[in-house]
Amino acid sequence: MKISLKWLSDFVDVSEYNSKPEALADVLTKAGLEVEEIQNRAADFNNVVVGHIKVKDKHPNADKLSLCQVEVAPGKIEQIICGAQNHKVGDKVIVALPGAVLPGNFAIKKSKIRDVESNGMLCSFKELGLPESGVDGIVILDAKAKTGQSFAEHGGYDDVTFELKVTPNRADCLSHYGLARELGCLLSKPVKLPEVQSKFASSSTKDKIKLEVIEAELCPRYCGRYISGVKIGPSPAWLKNRLEAIGMNSINNVVDVTNYVMLEMGQPLHAFDADLIKGAQIKVRRAEKNEKFKTLKEQELTLKGDELLICDAEKAVALAGVIGGMNSGVSEKTENIFLESASFNAMSVRKSSRQHGVDTDSAYRFSRGVDASSALSIMDRAILLIQQVAGGTAFDNAYDIYSRPLVKKPIAITTQKVSDRLGYQADEKLFLQYMKGLQIKVEVKSAGEFLMTPPLFRFDLEQDMDLVEEYARLHGYEHIQETIPALKAEPATHDANYIMDQKIAGLIRTEGFHQAFNYAFVSEASESKLLPNAGDWKALGLSTDEQAVRIKNPLSEDLGVMRRTVLLGLWKNTLENIRSGNAAGSLFEIGPVFSKKENTYVESRRLSLISWGEPLGVYAALAPAVYQIKTALEKLFQSLQITAYSFGTTGAPPAFVHHGQWASITVEGQPVGFIGTAHPGLLMNEKIRVPVAVGEIDLQSVLKGQPRPTKFKSLSKFQMIERDFAFVMEAAKPIGDLLKEIKKSCGSQLKDILVFDIYEGEKLAAGQKSVALRTFFQSHESALTDADLQSLSQKVIEAAKKSVNAALR
Repeated sequence: MKISLKWLSDFVDVSEYNSKPEALADVLTKAGLEVEEIQNRAADFNNVVVGHIKVKDKHPNADKLSLCQVEVAPGKIEQIICGAQNHKVGDKVIVALPGAVLPGNFAIKKSKIRDVESNGMLCSFKELGLPESGVDGIVILDAKAKTGQSFAEHGGYDDVTFELKVTPNRADCLSHYGLARELGCLLSKPVKLPEVQSKFASSSTKDKIKLEVIEAELCPRYCGRYISGVKIGPSPAWLKNRLEAIGMNSINNVVDVTNYVMLEMGQPLHAFDADLIKGAQIKVRRAEKNEKFKTLKEQELTLKGDELLICDAEKAVALAGVIGGMNSGVSEKTENIFLESASFNAMSVRKSSRQHGVDTDSAYRFSRGVDASSALSIMDRAILLIQQVAGGTAFDNAYDIYSRPLVKKPIAITTQKVSDRLGYQADEKLFLQYMKGLQIKVEVKSAGEFLMTPPLFRFDLEQDMDLVEEYARLHGYEHIQETIPALKAEPATHDANYIMDQKIAGLIRTEGFHQAFNYAFVSEASESKLLPNAGDWKALGLSTDEQAVRIKNPLSEDLGVMRRTVLLGLWKNTLENIRSGNAAGSLFEIGPVFSKKENTYVESRRLSLISWGEPLGVYAALAPAVYQIKTALEKLFQSLQITAYSFGTTGAPPAFVHHGQWASITVEGQPVGFIGTAHPGLLMNEKIRVPVAVGEIDLQSVLKGQPRPTKFKSLSKFQMIERDFAFVMEAAKPIGDLLKEIKKSCGSQLKDILVFDIYEGEKLAAGQKSVALRTFFQSHESALTDADLQSLSQKVIEAAKKSVNAALR
């Protein structure tokens, strides 16, 4: 927000800062109103003065140039050559003397033009970087202009402007008067009230316009006054200069006054052409769904039905608090106006502004809060200025519908509390001075105890800590001592689930997977395609509802339900990677899934993995991608000291996996999830030409009893012995059943067992396969004898026969 130093001076004496604006900027910044930029407009017109043409002759060497003798200071004449033709002897003009730097970094110097010396330049508005007035040639000033006077001073450009960064809680500082109140407190200076109109014609506003506020909740106060006989035209120079100094263009005298008062007092106003208000009636109501409204900026809006509108008997004439309509705006034909000064609900204005993309100064202020208590007096301030610049008769008996006057509750506070919170002794006298300077009503209850009632324009002062903060801000944050607080409590331990998740994530990353993080809300349609039979997952240990938990107020339809599987996000990540040229990769995610039990919602944690693409180099064609996921899960189980786990085909496979390349996972007798290769039909639908493997487990089932105590066991002193076996078995039977039975039969003396070869071919009968196993035997009590090895070998053979009817090859 831009603030003019000259404008501020109307309300509080800051003349001492005219020559040192940086000092004032420092005061404001320390008080929490950061000054981002200081612009000294007078500096733009250094060495630019008012001149008086004494002599005008033709240039001796150029027909189209004139040679002028110009008085640039009392008794000081400079010779200046000019190419314009609209000036004459006696004219007052704008002269840029040597040393001036005009826009475009155009430096004025003494020079010779056609062998004749010229000591400056006569200027046009364009050359000075000012709005053009339509005059062709140099600027001709009023004859009363003072010769030698700085043009900045003459034109009202001798001002300093500040660009302020006002925090959202300080809506009271979004005006010159609001900032003057703040400076009055900071500098201990009195603040002048602006002059308002107090005399009105005997005619009644209510006889001219009928007013009905239907939505009092969204419009707590609405004031309006009728003015007849105004004359619309250009604004006077003082008004134009004030607006242009802070970057606002002049429109016409009446509209300029409404903008001027908004910037001065912080209250947005709107002037309606009263003759364009159909039925001489104003209604404040909600919009109807799909109702049309055309703004002053000629934007055609289709309304949603929740916006607040200002309407006449037939149509909307303004989007309340945001912008007026084309159908009722003030124009050069306007003779009678109805001036509105209202207070609108901040949330309603913000929503209307954002959903239609209409950003205005009015919406900016209403969205942060406007003091309803001063709406009437500020309207009469505007009435006074309108009559000064546009004439007219202001009618009496103005509207003032104030259905819910705001009342501030007193805040109890003590000087001791201020001291306790800031960590140093607060000065009671200074504390009371600051509070009264902020226009807070102070009532002394007893020594050091007070009841303080904040002014209505300070929305941010609601409790005692707000007053403590005000004292700290005004006194200076530098008075707060930098001390390290004593750590009297033991630091809280990390959540056990968080620690375990971090451990699991670290382990899975070491297996070559990258961790992904996806939204927990997903598209219901996309998830239903992946989970057509969600109920079948229960047999796999993954409790999943048939219907997803719906979100009441979703961001979009694509994010309308809470996820039932973590795999959907990884599947989308995989598609994006493949389509972006990443033909191979592995991802995992640890996250919650959601279900509903009776009247409560249940959140459970899952680990999902996905791998795609062919292995490269020496590992090419060694194994399908699903084995990478199987290996990662085996390493996970081992790190968690889980030994009783297996991969089988219990239950029905998920619909999206290959029914011949999948396995259910059992941990300590309980199903916990599955792994598998993505179904060829799914890959074909998405036009994916590389294999994809997936897996998902229920972490809550896997992590029961975790973390388990680490058990240490001494190494055996005796030799480990290897024995190889080759069995012939039915090709359809799983090798896992064979391994499981051998481990069970041999007990603790079997340290490990590996499958090192699988053969199917012409040397075996149809439907048969040969499986080669390598076993490792070792005892902790003694060295194994030949008899011990013979017994263990026999147990292996019998276990093979029992489990899968395998015969020794």
